[in-house]
Amino acid sequence: MDVLWGNENLSNTFSYEKIKQTAIIGLQDSDSVAGTLSVNKNAIGRGYKVLVDDRNLYKKNHEDFPNFSIDFISKEGKAYPSNSKVIKTSHPFWNIQFGIGTTKIDRISSNTLVVLPFSLVHKNANCVHSGLAIFSISKVNTISNILFEIASETCAYYKFDFVGLYPASFSKLDIKTKQDTLNRRTQVIKGMTNPIEDLYSKFSLNNNSFLNSNYVNISNVSLFGVIDGNNHYVSNCNTRLGEFPFCDQLLLPSYSLAKSIAGSLTLSLIENEFGPIENLLVNDLVEECSQRKWKGVSLNDLSDMATGQYINATHDRDESGASSTQFIFNLLTHKDKLNKACKAFPRKTKPGRKFVYHTSDTYILGTAMNNFLTLNTNYDDYFSDFLIPFFKDYDFSQASESVLRTDDKINQPYTGWGMFFLRDDLQLISKIMHKAMIDKTSSFSFLQEALNPNKDNSLVAIPSVSIYYNNGFWSRRFDKSAFNCKEDVWIPFMSGFGGITFAFFPNGMTYYYFSDGYDYAWESAVFSANAIKPFC
Repeated sequence: MDVLWGNENLSNTFSYEKIKQTAIIGLQDSDSVAGTLSVNKNAIGRGYKVLVDDRNLYKKNHEDFPNFSIDFISKEGKAYPSNSKVIKTSHPFWNIQFGIGTTKIDRISSNTLVVLPFSLVHKNANCVHSGLAIFSISKVNTISNILFEIASETCAYYKFDFVGLYPASFSKLDIKTKQDTLNRRTQVIKGMTNPIEDLYSKFSLNNNSFLNSNYVNISNVSLFGVIDGNNHYVSNCNTRLGEFPFCDQLLLPSYSLAKSIAGSLTLSLIENEFGPIENLLVNDLVEECSQRKWKGVSLNDLSDMATGQYINATHDRDESGASSTQFIFNLLTHKDKLNKACKAFPRKTKPGRKFVYHTSDTYILGTAMNNFLTLNTNYDDYFSDFLIPFFKDYDFSQASESVLRTDDKINQPYTGWGMFFLRDDLQLISKIMHKAMIDKTSSFSFLQEALNPNKDNSLVAIPSVSIYYNNGFWSRRFDKSAFNCKEDVWIPFMSGFGGITFAFFPNGMTYYYFSDGYDYAWESAVFSANAIKPFC
């Protein structure tokens, strides 16, 4: 590409189809190469167009690409970054993450063309903006400029298009010394997937059977899929520049899926090793929550969001209010977040009785779990000591080991939001949750209860649509007549800000979609799944 070597000026963006045809599809795999890629100079040319900015976030420095340096190694046409976690940078707003890309031989110059998927991630927020990085390495190991393009995101309140051409440096490394990068977790692209259209064709379903475009704006959807055991049916990842070529590497923010995973799953992992902790009291573990209003509030109450403390019990009023907004977005240290979380809401009723949605409750839960570990065990960080080892046992992506933490020495995980996944991780989550759903042993009992909701163990959350909450999971109750069942059907699900749903059906299937248009509509998927494999 002439633009990369400075033979043409950057005057426009390049569609992803153009990039695929020029630098990926049909090209011969390059020889193995290993080196350090660095960007630390100003742009040669760039364009930045803000499309949505509901929170007035934009600043001029958002247009500056963060400086970074990362090792990578290629093998058989694949480019493997040494680190696929979210990388902290010196930029005031952006961190960065790289996925597995390609290295091919250019048809004309015989240079090595490298394409890497990447994401810019907000510091202290869960928004992700994804794109491609393209550069070329000559036969004498000189590097071209590097082109960055961003044309999609999972971020409801801030959207932009970006293109930038930057000087880059490349230092060749000894391939033999970098073989550790080609380990089990970064080399293997695990997912054996099928197009979602195969599922439609197999069962004679229409295209609105799962993601219904009558209720969910397709332009706001990052991806969606259906999991049926070992079968994973997936959508394309559409962007404003066309289909994203590395859908399996698209970084997905958890938002409040983390409440179910970092919160409830971790609590179960701790209980598996140290016995029940859900009934321990908050004011015995969290000194900052020592006020009288916290008397009798347990960790289970935090997980249920039933502390008895609230200002307005109408769904989402407290969460969208000034205190919660300040807690989530503006307070960056553990001390400040925890003080706000403990003091934000007055006591209105006894704990355990009424659900009122507060992300701050889950933050306190994470703090309480860490404090329990510090006081009673040789551990002190639930995310590093319990969740990451569990993920590694299941072979989750390296990206899943990233989590937003407070900006201080305590480095407290946010717990209620701030995790990241790749598409293959979603199938592993489905496997874990369905296994816990049917597991009648004492193992994962806290999780097992959450995944088997009923009137006795769940609190009413949104009565107008029969939605309940228990142990960090939502559920929706469907009348038995809808499926010709003898009893009402309860479907547990996880939900994330902006339009993320991850639902576990009683027939063993799972449906998910990641979007950012504030659309929460998945009833079509429920009835389509039942048509494939009846719930009763």
